[in-house]
Amino acid sequence: MALKNKEGWLYFLGEIDFKTGERYQYVKIGKTDYDRPVSDRSNDHQTGNPRLIVEFADSIRTNFIDDLETYMHHRFATKRVHGEWFLLDDKDLADAVKEANRVNDLLNDVLSEAQGVKVLLLTESNGLTVEPDSTVAGHYKSYVTHQKNRVLHKLQQDMIELEMRKLTLATGGLDGVATQIMVAGGNSFDKKSFEAANPEICAQYQKTESSMSKTFAISGKPSAANSYKDLNQDLKKATKELAEVAAVSDSLVNRDASVETLHQRWLELYEKEAEEGIMAEYYSLKIQHACADNSEINGVCKWKREVQEKTSLDTASLKENEPELYAKYMVSKPDKSRFTVTKYRSY
Repeated sequence: MALKNKEGWLYFLGEIDFKTGERYQYVKIGKTDYDRPVSDRSNDHQTGNPRLIVEFADSIRTNFIDDLETYMHHRFATKRVHGEWFLLDDKDLADAVKEANRVNDLLNDVLSEAQGVKVLLLTESNGLTVEPDSTVAGHYKSYVTHQKNRVLHKLQQDMIELEMRKLTLATGGLDGVATQIMVAGGNSFDKKSFEAANPEICAQYQKTESSMSKTFAISGKPSAANSYKDLNQDLKKATKELAEVAAVSDSLVNRDASVETLHQRWLELYEKEAEEGIMAEYYSLKIQHACADNSEINGVCKWKREVQEKTSLDTASLKENEPELYAKYMVSKPDKSRFTVTKYRSY
């Protein structure tokens, strides 16, 4: 996910007992827009709360509030107990504040690049391919290193998730660790079959739209398939061997020490993935900005921006004017199971 320039405040709210003065170790790491005081959020949480809401650390002004908050939630996943609440002792809190400031400084280093890319997105590229200078080559090398590590951590997470799925079978999940639900497949319009069977009608319902093509792509971007081929193939093979889940029961698999260990390992990898991810996005933004008006930096990235006209079937008009014909090409998709690992520990 590309870094997005948006101003705001990152805060650290906690609770103190009104009667005893006891300071609790639960800390809410959250955000507010730049023009809204953190005190407003404190007041929001104070309503209905029998304990006093206070700031446990100075709020941090940032130009990348969404990215910074998301990073903190992922980076301290092993300390997260629910939602935006974390269990932090004094040392943990100090570490979290230090890390938030470090990453905020890192993000502020690419503020001008983020603002520049926002402008470049609105302009067409010049069609030129340029050679990378030593600085861009260095950014590309760093990007590849961090992205490769990021992909590895995600693959390792997926392997652990696979072990969890084997334990879950057709139940509703692992108690406090993962959930499994059935998701309705719904209905969709079979556009391909319709176009093949009704070329003359298709010709009557064509629409042409203009849009700016602006996809930015890093050349040779590390992926599971190209960087960890064997591990990726092992994962795919093991996934195919899982029994298909056609229905999910309401029961949960009891959580034991081995399941908790799997969850802890998954969360630790989630934290590592966040660390590598923020660095990969940092260097990706620097590379994108360096591309400037050009369409490509040879061997580094491609960023062709041009206004394109695209002609396609106007399905909205077709549905309105030919409802019976449209309905004939509606197909039902099968229900599917969805398995989700809980990104925090409430136990």
